Amino acid sequence: MFNKHSSIWQWAIFCFILAGITGFLYRLGFIGLLPDQLNLVNMRHAHSHLMFFGWASLLPLYLIKHNIVPGYSSLFHDRMMRISFWVILIFGLVSFPAFLRWGYQPVQLGDSLIPISAIFSGMVMIGWYLFMTGYLIYRYKAPDFKPSIWFEGALTMLFISSLGAWGIAFTGVIGFGGPLFGKALTHFFLSTFTEGWVVIMLLGILARGLNMEEEDFVISPTVMVGLIAFGAPLTFPYGLSESLVSIPLSVSARVGGFLISQSILLFVYSVIQSGKASKTLWLWPLFYLLVKGIMQLTASITSPEIWVWAHGIRVLYLHVLLLGALTTTMILYLNEYVRIERIYIHLVIGSVFLVILSLVLLSRLWPAPLSCPWVYNVVAIVAILPVVSITALWIKVLRTKEKHKDEVFPPGKVAGISE
Repeated sequence: MFNKHSSIWQWAIFCFILAGITGFLYRLGFIGLLPDQLNLVNMRHAHSHLMFFGWASLLPLYLIKHNIVPGYSSLFHDRMMRISFWVILIFGLVSFPAFLRWGYQPVQLGDSLIPISAIFSGMVMIGWYLFMTGYLIYRYKAPDFKPSIWFEGALTMLFISSLGAWGIAFTGVIGFGGPLFGKALTHFFLSTFTEGWVVIMLLGILARGLNMEEEDFVISPTVMVGLIAFGAPLTFPYGLSESLVSIPLSVSARVGGFLISQSILLFVYSVIQSGKASKTLWLWPLFYLLVKGIMQLTASITSPEIWVWAHGIRVLYLHVLLLGALTTTMILYLNEYVRIERIYIHLVIGSVFLVILSLVLLSRLWPAPLSCPWVYNVVAIVAILPVVSITALWIKVLRTKEKHKDEVFPPGKVAGISE
């Protein structure tokens, strides 16, 4: 199955590596090893958007496609979904140098100021819509189709998040609402994407990877998806400056975070209670989801000044979700289709853990008296480790794939991991 279009998942890995190198260079800027011509803020935007588009949307959509529409065909819906991957990839990569050069700043073209980066990144949504259209065609035409509440909920949140992304580009072109309105739309997109699409998609892929059935959950998956879908858009005020957040916005963000955390914690509890968490490697993404849920619950019931608007905590929280839970899940699930030696998976898991552990040094969780300049050196050095481990894994997979090019691993069979 994977041999037909293996270039897509490899491009996703390339995007991860490129975004990871950018993140490493960004950390070097904190210890004065970055050329003055490179803007740290722009590098952060380039890093995060490529990780969002080229990794956190491209590879999950690819895996979802192979779950719901197995195999390869020339049918219209299948071609549309495959074309969508290339649209996402192309515009995700094109937006990378634009963010690196200009960030979110508009560019003077003739008499107009055009938000080039936002427009290029907004074009990624066309790929999302193509995928969703192909999915809907297949959903209503396939006689034996069994929808997944996880994947359909995740795709719904991806669509809702896209409305915020389009709004950023559109309001920038017509000059509507000013910078504050554009900032609010930016964080609506980010919160709905990360807390909605990423979280629900992760739970769905973990449920498939662990063979969780509906009766294994302590409450219905539909309820868990509903809690996240309702709560995710409410959390956008957490991304705004503290001075801009009114009491009603703060309350709504707390409610949204509370609902999401409950869904995540119930999911983790269900997996543990079912006894299907015995696969030791799959405990890693569950661990990161548990940490994310606890952090989010804590932020919902304590003073936001302590957690939410503390930059170091915010960075740690996002990496727990997007690097910890997302990346380990993607690698483990990818292993269902390609042969990966266990040592390379351990290297990825270990490097991810070290990066997240290093980010504790920049947060309020680390004692202030121990915060010295060496902390930034450690964070910068450790930041390159996931790039090295993923690159090593990729090279090994390519060599193994050539050796076993006639083998195909069906969904549900975990190849290369002996428990």
